[in-house]
Amino acid sequence: MRIRVMSWNMAGAKLLDKLAAPPDPVAAQYIAAYGEVWRTGIRQFLTVPGNQPEYPDVILLQECIGFEDHSPNPSGRWQTGSAILEGIFQGYRGFFFPSLSSRETPHPRKWEMYQRGCGVQNLLPDYVEGQQGYGICIRDPSQLRKLYIPYRDPTTAPSNADVPGGNAYHLCFERTAISTGAYLGTRDTEPRLAIRGRLFIDSGAGEGRYINFLNVHLTTLSGERTGKIRINRRAAATRSQQVELILDNIVSAYQETAEYRVPPVAEDRKEDVWLMGGDFNATPDTDEIATVKRAGFVDGTTDKRLTDAYGTQLNHQIGTKWSLDDTTRPAIVLDYIFCGLERIAFPSGRLDCADSRPPYRPRFPGQFADFQPDHAVMFCSFNI
Repeated sequence: MRIRVMSWNMAGAKLLDKLAAPPDPVAAQYIAAYGEVWRTGIRQFLTVPGNQPEYPDVILLQECIGFEDHSPNPSGRWQTGSAILEGIFQGYRGFFFPSLSSRETPHPRKWEMYQRGCGVQNLLPDYVEGQQGYGICIRDPSQLRKLYIPYRDPTTAPSNADVPGGNAYHLCFERTAISTGAYLGTRDTEPRLAIRGRLFIDSGAGEGRYINFLNVHLTTLSGERTGKIRINRRAAATRSQQVELILDNIVSAYQETAEYRVPPVAEDRKEDVWLMGGDFNATPDTDEIATVKRAGFVDGTTDKRLTDAYGTQLNHQIGTKWSLDDTTRPAIVLDYIFCGLERIAFPSGRLDCADSRPPYRPRFPGQFADFQPDHAVMFCSFNI
């Protein structure tokens, strides 16, 4: 069967001062910009000549934005993170998980400029909560499954025990904090999460499989990768701790549990699949990435030559991240999509990534140029 995954760091709160002024919906231009790029750029890039476009089963997004209107009579101008995602990736069900909030992490160093306006009058009035976080878009929400079922002995559970009834999709996701401490308004102390979800994908040939996926965005520090040894070492150590937490306290913990979850291997299906994608903020030669691979995860992007729709000097450089301010700096690899099995290690020849794509920098048309992010779109197709 085939599992298709896309991951993209969308640039987040850096775009808050480019949103629409009253009375328009605040994220109207943001949705228009990213929606246009999704429809006319990314989907075409995912199309093999002569075939229909590839549609990812799951899209993992980092640095998404959203708003909560806490006024007594919400105007509809302040769109939630889920509504924004569904406006961009039309046809997908969007889920938004804020990690930064002007109410819960209200450090003025982060939010004051947006509350003052920064070129947009009254961008964040007192009754509006600005948010930045993680997004997950599911092409077929009927494939979502509960992480846990209300049966201590799963073998006695009915076959549909893990199907979320109604809109109980919150039972299909879990947020795990992978950093702690006071938020000081900078990237150094930015709260980080790992968002776990679960799908069941039926290939139609009796090879349905449970898919456990993780959306991650690991820490980076101010001044990292500028020749400062102490900062580089400290950042790498922080990410290594986060990777260890993900592997030991999320992946392994879920593997080893027996109560309240569907058995890891049943007679009528094959092993569960684990996906881990996002912005790791670590280059391929680091201990952080080596640890993920030693655990048995396979990098789904063997070709990391950046396809640049702008046709600049970045085209065909090895990289997923570039500088918007210094066009002479080369791209670097920071974004990945990994795949593993329930028992993590793949037997030889069991994972085919031939239909994956290299990193892609989409073109934002002139009227939307200000929304250009600095991370590539990652797309992996796993044939298992």
